[in-house]
Amino acid sequence: MPTNSNNNTQKQDEIDLLSLFAKLGEFIKKATLGLIDLIGKVLVFLLRKWYYFAIAAILAVISALILSNTIEPHYSTDLVLKSNATTNQPIMTSLDKLGDYAATGNYEVLSKELNLSLEDASTLKGLETFWYYDIGKDGIYDGIDTEGRYLSDTGVDKVEDEFVVRVAITNPGVVQNIEEGLKHYLESNSFLNALNDQRLSDLKANIYQTQYEIEKLDSLQKREYYTNTEDLRQKEGQVVFTSEKIVQTYHNDMFRLLRIKQEYETDLNIYSDVVTITERFSIPVQPNNGTINYVKKLTWYYMGLALLLAVVITFRKKIWIH
Repeated sequence: MPTNSNNNTQKQDEIDLLSLFAKLGEFIKKATLGLIDLIGKVLVFLLRKWYYFAIAAILAVISALILSNTIEPHYSTDLVLKSNATTNQPIMTSLDKLGDYAATGNYEVLSKELNLSLEDASTLKGLETFWYYDIGKDGIYDGIDTEGRYLSDTGVDKVEDEFVVRVAITNPGVVQNIEEGLKHYLESNSFLNALNDQRLSDLKANIYQTQYEIEKLDSLQKREYYTNTEDLRQKEGQVVFTSEKIVQTYHNDMFRLLRIKQEYETDLNIYSDVVTITERFSIPVQPNNGTINYVKKLTWYYMGLALLLAVVITFRKKIWIH
């Protein structure tokens, strides 16, 4: 009797489950057909009201032409810097202060800090610094973190080697002057200079010490090679396997020390300044606020307004009744 009861319960569960799947399938079918029907009605409505959107497009173009001819054009370009004296953050913070001056129109201070004429300084309308980011920690730059999205993301690495300085200017012809001004600003910073002088002094000391270790290792190698009695007996018998092993061991250490010394010399000779420009400003051609950019931005606003007007006018009677 309990066995029959269990069988009946199992069959009932199977029937309920099949019924549930059937109802779910019917619901999905109705929802899909309803969505297709809704999309079709929306498309038909938009096609019938095409003239609203045509007028919106024309207004967007006219507005863009007016704005591009009345507002001073702004250009943007990027400079890539490598910080040598210290980590990136202090350099970036110092440069961001210049961005504050540009945003508030404090061109007299900008002129003084960047060693530029007041006319050139007044063309600088914005300055921002950004990190490069590396997704997946594969050592490949994946982009510039312009929105600060990855600063606290543990799955994304901030690239510490280089960073980006982006400027907004009204005259692309002063880009090189601004580049020189930025380098002058950083290299005239007494604190950064002190850090860099200390770094260069440490590099020279490291090079001297590494060279001393190389010479000592070379001397030790020669002494072991010529004074090892076991090696001498083997050399008389035309067997030199042991001495070859010793020399090979010294060679590994010698190459390691030479590589370290070369790295020190590279830092001393190539990256001797407070910062190094690894990618210079390019001269911008198209303004950020040109006619095409205005059209792209304004089209969305006008299209949204056109859609709203089309809906309100078409269904005004129903809207007013409710």
